[in-house]
Amino acid sequence: MTVREFGVVSGSVDRKAVASAEGLLPLLRNNAAEAERGKRLPAANIEALEAAGLTRLTTPARLGGLQASLATEFEVTRTLATACGSTAWVTALYALCGYWASLFPDSVQEEVFADPGARVAGISTPAGTLAPVDGGFVLNGRWPWNTGVLDSTWNVLATLLPQDDGSMAPYLVLVPTPEMTVLDDWNMSGMSGTGSNTSVATDLFVPAERAVFFPPLLAGAHASDANRGEVEYSYAVFPFLLLASAGTLLGMAEGALRSFLERAPGRATSFEDFAPQSASPVAQYQVGEIDMLIKSALAFARDAVDLVQGHAVAGTAMTPEERVHVRAAVAYVTRCSTEAATKLSRIGGASAFGLDVAGQRMNRDLAVLSNHALLNYEANLGLLGSSLMGNPVESVFL
Repeated sequence: MTVREFGVVSGSVDRKAVASAEGLLPLLRNNAAEAERGKRLPAANIEALEAAGLTRLTTPARLGGLQASLATEFEVTRTLATACGSTAWVTALYALCGYWASLFPDSVQEEVFADPGARVAGISTPAGTLAPVDGGFVLNGRWPWNTGVLDSTWNVLATLLPQDDGSMAPYLVLVPTPEMTVLDDWNMSGMSGTGSNTSVATDLFVPAERAVFFPPLLAGAHASDANRGEVEYSYAVFPFLLLASAGTLLGMAEGALRSFLERAPGRATSFEDFAPQSASPVAQYQVGEIDMLIKSALAFARDAVDLVQGHAVAGTAMTPEERVHVRAAVAYVTRCSTEAATKLSRIGGASAFGLDVAGQRMNRDLAVLSNHALLNYEANLGLLGSSLMGNPVESVFL
């Protein structure tokens, strides 16, 4: 292994953006239960995120956005997640999909981001089909798990264009969300507030410039002249995608610990001596262990962010082994965050499962989010082990 210099992360974080996220925490804590009941973010959350510029983290600065670094996106979503995992996840997805939109031709970006309130949702798993017509394509298909679609203005969607030889070519398209049908089918025990409903396109016309062949984008080839060479649009795509998401996982674990610590001084240890739980040596050990679990995950995450950020700054390409390392690191972060929340629920007693207790919501949210296919612990650690033992890296999702 080579030795790297550290410190790229701390030097590239927009502290003003993080402070803006911190300022929203009381509102988000107060509205977290409402988000869960309503199966979408409350309007007040969206308005506050927009006012703080956090729905436009990856919008180019020339078009009124923050053009934030990966390190900033990670710290912002981590901060938001300490109060509401759903709000953090929606914010992360708007950042990720805004990034995709920023790789389209400049004229398309100008159309999408002309509205100061533009919010881009989307799905990068190919579904549906394109059919060529004069001036562009006709799009048909269904995209489930479309986080934040209810409050988005645009949708960036992966889809397939049939070829003459019977194969399918993957494309990424941008369509106005109001031109799609959004189903009311999001019914989950965790991450309920994300409003990750299915979006449907029926004979929807897509101008040619809003349909881009997907593989070059994954390989780092921009369709944007203005953003080519900009650090914030030079990240290795899948490592960027994974790490921009990881902040939500860590933040929820931190929020669950905060929830536990707030309750501990006033909670007696029943069937023992009825002293406050905060005075119990066993509980003290357990909380110390959980804190170290979260902090180790944070160190892994920041190290991986540092790696990806450093390559973008230097203009160098990540090796396959480094990309595998990022996948494994994010999977480890996922495992640690979920384990921390689970341990907290076990030592919090039955009362910790009250619907008014923030920790129980974060525990359920983490249980759902940790099952995301790209975060699977065994698959990602198996890929790392295979690489370490000298086998060729063959996954396309790197």
